[in-house]
Amino acid sequence: MSRPFTAEHLRRWEAPVVPAWVYRGVLVVGWCVAFGYAVSIPVTCTPASPCLPDPGFSVAMALVLATPVLLWREPVLGCCAGALFGLLEVVFEEHDGIRLAFLVHGLACAVVALWLVEARRAQHRVFGEVSAVVTVPRPLPPRFTGRSLVAGVMLVVGVLAFVRYGVVASSLADHEAEAVEVHARVLSVDEYAVKVALPTGERTFSVLSPDAYGVGKSVPVRTDGEWAELVSEPEDVTFPLTVMAVSLGMAVFLRMRDVAARRAAQRVLFGPTQAVEVLVRADLRGRAVLHTVDGKPFGSMPVSARFEDDRMLAVGDLSYGGWVVLVTPDGALLPTRPLRPHRRVLPNFDDPGEELLGVALEVPPLPMPVEPAERDVRAGRWLFLAAVVFTVGAAFLDGPAVLTVLWTGGTCAVVGWLRGRPAAHFHHDHVSIRSWLRTYHVPWSEITSIRRTGDRLVLELESGTRFTLAPSRRDVTELGAIARRLHDLSPHGGEVTSRPGGALPVGLWFLLVAGAILWLT
Repeated sequence: MSRPFTAEHLRRWEAPVVPAWVYRGVLVVGWCVAFGYAVSIPVTCTPASPCLPDPGFSVAMALVLATPVLLWREPVLGCCAGALFGLLEVVFEEHDGIRLAFLVHGLACAVVALWLVEARRAQHRVFGEVSAVVTVPRPLPPRFTGRSLVAGVMLVVGVLAFVRYGVVASSLADHEAEAVEVHARVLSVDEYAVKVALPTGERTFSVLSPDAYGVGKSVPVRTDGEWAELVSEPEDVTFPLTVMAVSLGMAVFLRMRDVAARRAAQRVLFGPTQAVEVLVRADLRGRAVLHTVDGKPFGSMPVSARFEDDRMLAVGDLSYGGWVVLVTPDGALLPTRPLRPHRRVLPNFDDPGEELLGVALEVPPLPMPVEPAERDVRAGRWLFLAAVVFTVGAAFLDGPAVLTVLWTGGTCAVVGWLRGRPAAHFHHDHVSIRSWLRTYHVPWSEITSIRRTGDRLVLELESGTRFTLAPSRRDVTELGAIARRLHDLSPHGGEVTSRPGGALPVGLWFLLVAGAILWLT
């Protein structure tokens, strides 16, 4: 007989959890500080001490670029990546300041990784105490192959990148073997570029240390006909190695995820296993959100099939980062990702909520924006500020780091726009509702129910479609009364339409900005 997972059990189970601000805040900020310090150190390249390409460092760059992403999405792996790169920097980095910065960050990552692992073990011990041993023989769910297909594509990309590096490096070695050294006069020095005069004509080279060159100065150059390179800064063709390392790392990660999901199902569906009874509900993206039996959410994960909200058995490793299989009377839901924290209360569509029947005596001037809550406005401003900082910072970087910084800036811009803008606008005959990618035009006459669920206003159509508005500055009862008044006064007729909108224009605008930065840098 299974045991229900209650709020009291949840309190004990969540007690050892590592706060998200530790790895998503402190460690990510620490990475930004260490990385920013490293790229700000001026580089000096001379013929006596040239800046030679380093294939090993190009491979290791995959670790440093993946660290902030993994810290946000997969904290244990992110901590391991940060700790490993810190160790590599201690061993191979020559600059004392950079070595110290990544040493401190690597040590912090190692401590948090141990903390996360121990917290998971503690959660599993609590789960063992509150669970019951049951036997749940069920047919094995269909295998989730999408991730393996993506892993195969990443494997091909990694192999092609390695082949590309081999071809370019071989051609470069042939040129260097045939090249002769000549002296060229510097004609101009730009930001990270110099123009020199060679016997065969003028050439422009990208450089790391423009301060090492002066107009009119003579610099040694290797040349082989049309090919040439600076002796102090030989051509770097190791970028494909970074692409290879990132692609192969993603391929291994995705494939191991698929295998782990399959093995989790095999472990728990064939023999006695520990289980508790939880309430499972689907969020707007179809993910399974686990609640205690008295309705408090605590974790979420995507699963392999659609399901109806109901009580289910959670079997397996019930811990953040563990694989949990959900067993229903008819079958089992295989997780496609480990369990993650989830503390946002979902609108309960099974509960009709409180129907708002009150009518506002006066209607505000129209159109009336449904202004977001003050906390969302503040979050939107901070996210926009972060987007500006990341975008401006990308203009001063070079190499693969630019893509990582621009991606982060674009994400901040899109999320900041969504959180800081009104979720809807009330008009006299319709309500305009904004989603991620579209804006919906919903006539008031098509709305059959206006009710409250928590601090959110739910508008339901006769077809069963529901629109849930984000929390607003106005009290939800007052907002519902205004909506009811507009509904009663609106003319009949019209249909629901939609058009591209939401955050799509912001995303497209940022793509143009990112493209300009990549083009100019």
